[in-house]
Formats: sequence, C-alpha cells, structure tokens
Amino acid sequence: MIRNKGKIIKWNDDKGFGFILPSHSNGKKNIFVHIKSFSDKKLRPAEGQQVTYTIEKNNEGKESAIKVSRSTDHIVRNRNSSMHTQNVNPVNKRINTNNTQLKLKSTHRISPLYIIIIVSFVAFLFHFSLAGKLPPLVIVVYVVMGIMTYYIYSEDKDMAINNERRISEQRLLTLSLFGGWIGALIAQQKLRHKTKKISFQMSFWTTVFFNIILLSSTFRIIHF
Repeated sequence: MIRNKGKIIKWNDDKGFGFILPSHSNGKKNIFVHIKSFSDKKLRPAEGQQVTYTIEKNNEGKESAIKVSRSTDHIVRNRNSSMHTQNVNPVNKRINTNNTQLKLKSTHRISPLYIIIIVSFVAFLFHFSLAGKLPPLVIVVYVVMGIMTYYIYSEDKDMAINNERRISEQRLLTLSLFGGWIGALIAQQKLRHKTKKISFQMSFWTTVFFNIILLSSTFRIIHF
C-alpha cells in the first residue's frame, strides 16, 4: 500500500481523533485519523507532528488514515530504550535517592580473625557447660540471640539498599550487648554491613566486651 506524508493540523485529545493535511494536498481534503490508527500509542498525537500513513475507505467511501507513524516515533522509542538500559543497574548494585551506590545484599567470607574469635568463644561456652559451671540455657540464649540479630542486620541491609527507614544503631548494639554479638559479627562480615563506620564498630566492640564481662561476673556471683 502507498505511504502518504502529511502533518497533523487538528487534534482533539479528549475525543481521540483529528485531521491530517497531506503534504501534496493539491486540493485534497484533510484526512480523518483516530487514535487507534497510530502505530505507537504510547505517545499522544499533537498538532504539527509530521506523519506517514496509508488511506482506507469505509463502506460509505469516506477516507481515513490508518497505520499512522510519526517521524519522531523511533527517536522516542530509542531514547526510552536507552533510559531503561541506563536505569537497569548491574546485578550487584543499586542507586539510592542520594546517588550513593550500594551493593545488593550478598554473602562474603568471614575474616579468619573473626572466625578465631567466634570459635574461641563458642569453645569457652561449651567448656564451662561440660564442666557443669555454665547452664546449657546460656548457650541456647546465645544461639537464639545470634540468629535473631543476624536476621535484623539482614533486614537493615535490605532497608539500606532500598533507601527505606533504617533500624536504629542503638537497637543493633543492644542486641549485641545481650548476647547477639556473634550473629552481629557474622552478619557484618557476610553482608558487609556496618563495617566501615568506625564509631559504630567502636560501640559494637564495647558491647562485646561488656557482654563477656557480664557473663564472667555472673560466674562469680552465683558461684558455678
């Protein structure tokens, strides 16, 4: 079918139709066009747009434009495609509203130093438990608090990535103070969360120290 060229000279966006002035009118009437006839329906038609189209006649012999394309359709499509590509971040990064790149939650290796600390403390707990100087309930408390703290750190990491309201540092430190510091330490290492903020790390290790002091003091108070 022959493609014709023209320009939209009138458009009623509320009713979804308008008229095209053929480029070589030679006395031809304006061509009726409906919104459904446009190839790209995402972009609303407007007066002054250059278009190409084919002509269709209805049963009454009236002509209307079909398969209407604008000269800017491919430009807009390519621009939108480019913008979409730019907005799709690599699988390991996401941009928050502060234009700060945050790594998506992923797992990393735990530092050998921290493995030694964790293993030594766990051995410490089991040693005194087997010796009858430490109730098994204490180990259960550390396990439960550790799991819960790891989960909360994981949630806070997700919130950081999605730029949502964060869990307070005071809450994270309180969990560590009352036995969740092993889970916190694992989460910090595995998720790479809260490891670069020096003030938090200082407060965290302070809670670890006081937790161990509290545990040791309890030994002396109740004379296990």
